[in-house]
Amino acid sequence: MTQRAAQGTDTATEVSGWRRWFAYAALTAIFGTACVGLGIWQLDRREETVAEITKVQANYDAAPVALEELVPTPESADPEAEWRPVVVEGTYSVADQVLVRNRSSEQGTGFEILTPLVTDDGTVFVVDRGWIDKDATGTGPAAVPAPPDGSVRVTARLRTGERSIPGQSASANLVPTIELGALASRWGVPVYSHFYGEMMSESPAAAAGAPLAKPSTSEGNHLSYAFQWMAFALLGIIALLWAVRRERRIRAGIPERPRSSNRTRRDDSAAEDELVDEWRSRG
Repeated sequence: MTQRAAQGTDTATEVSGWRRWFAYAALTAIFGTACVGLGIWQLDRREETVAEITKVQANYDAAPVALEELVPTPESADPEAEWRPVVVEGTYSVADQVLVRNRSSEQGTGFEILTPLVTDDGTVFVVDRGWIDKDATGTGPAAVPAPPDGSVRVTARLRTGERSIPGQSASANLVPTIELGALASRWGVPVYSHFYGEMMSESPAAAAGAPLAKPSTSEGNHLSYAFQWMAFALLGIIALLWAVRRERRIRAGIPERPRSSNRTRRDDSAAEDELVDEWRSRG
């Protein structure tokens, strides 16, 4: 009776142990899948970054062409045209000029000047005329430089419009982002809906904000992060296999190898010295 009870207890313990290890294996699989997924995500981010760097390197210093060559209609949206310099002519609408708040530069946080350039057919091409600092109070913009009057010829790099920020709204002449659709609604005129221009020069020339910085061409740490996530997944599997092997050895009654200590090494060394001394005395 006692033997049967013991056998039943061993069987129950073994079943419970396998259930526990199955749970550990499931958690390891979930952990590994998550790590691999994050690694793949980092590789995708790197691919996007490399594509953007390639586009900047190919387009940033290209020779300027007429706006119509790259953007045939106000609705054209070729992503490969971004950063290409274009030339466009029109008249600035100073009364509709707005400032984009919370824009960063090497000097800190300030504003970017957006001035609508009305082309011959009445369509507005938005021109970013540079960055300006805050005023002495730190709450509003410093003096905004006035654009030239009359017909103007602008050379600018094409940029894609930005998205809106949830919870952010426009007030007075301040806007939160360069969302071209919102600017079209604000002004009530047709606007180039996908591209605006970062000004490089204008003729006739006039005072403007500080030029915007060239985009970074650094890939960042996406590749190293991807390798780290993959390594974490592998370490999780190795840890599970080590734990399973260790428990099996314990269940089989196999003793673990004792770790050698510095004291043991010193004792062994002393014994060797005694043997050498004894051998020499015999000689």
